[in-house]
Amino acid sequence: MIKHLIKNDKYSLELPALTLGTANIDRQDNDEVYFEILDKYKELGGTCIDTARVYCNWVEGGDGASEQVIGRWMQSRKNRNDTIICTKGGHPYFTEEEVISRLSEQDVLDDLGKSLEALQTDYTDIYMLHRDDTSIPVSEIMPYLDKLVKSGRVHILGASNWTAARIEEANAFAIDNGMTPFSVSQINYSLAHSSADILGDDTQVSMDMKEYSWYKKHNFPVMAFSPQAKGFFSKLASGQSATYQLESSYASTANLARLSRVKRLSEQTGHSPAVITLAYLSSQPFPISSVFAVSKLWQLEEDMTAQDIRFDEKTVAFLDNII
Repeated sequence: MIKHLIKNDKYSLELPALTLGTANIDRQDNDEVYFEILDKYKELGGTCIDTARVYCNWVEGGDGASEQVIGRWMQSRKNRNDTIICTKGGHPYFTEEEVISRLSEQDVLDDLGKSLEALQTDYTDIYMLHRDDTSIPVSEIMPYLDKLVKSGRVHILGASNWTAARIEEANAFAIDNGMTPFSVSQINYSLAHSSADILGDDTQVSMDMKEYSWYKKHNFPVMAFSPQAKGFFSKLASGQSATYQLESSYASTANLARLSRVKRLSEQTGHSPAVITLAYLSSQPFPISSVFAVSKLWQLEEDMTAQDIRFDEKTVAFLDNII
């Protein structure tokens, strides 16, 4: 599998091209099914599992299920030492009237403590702030994150849904003050153009040309969530119609043109549209790990065939519909 080194002054790890996302683990009574998927991911060469404290509190009975299932699985398989865990905290509360920030030191400490307890471990390999609050200066955030790294409870710091500008500001402050900077970023990124309007959530950050230029310039690692655009390419390439609002939202003129390119490349190479969209991200000029999710073993087996595929620049440009 393609791997990328991410590090700080104290810790380092090799991030795989394909990270297994677990935002769909939402039950406490389904370990047999979930364990089978987690086992198969490891069997096929996977090493990194992505979760979050907030998963899956949008489902009745699902609050904390993702981390707890992973914790039980690692205990059962005795594989904590060879599993990279990425979890996230500091997600805001959403009400009908407002977004309530949760990026105080105490909020994040509370989330991290609950995450480690659920995961049945005393550290997380990667810890990300799940959202940003630009009203809070980075001078208040980076010191408490640095303490988490120095304590050993967190190894690598990451920012989820932070703009490149804020990451640059935070890292400049951290480096100037002898603190641990962010080493990786998690944002919405796929072959399909996306935006806060499409996602219906203005607290999320999507890759655009401005963000892309920064990541390329700094060779900064990305963990791309929704790397297959919620199945947009796979579903429509197979002749199915969009059945969900989000799938329909992706159906812009530009994305439909890219869909046509995906179908043509699939016919030429034999790679499925799902694999092509993952390989597209692995072929970018900076390190990317695609955070993909599956519900069935056959989907996992198909997606994992992308772990060693890189396209040349001409093929990437073809998929981008610029040649």
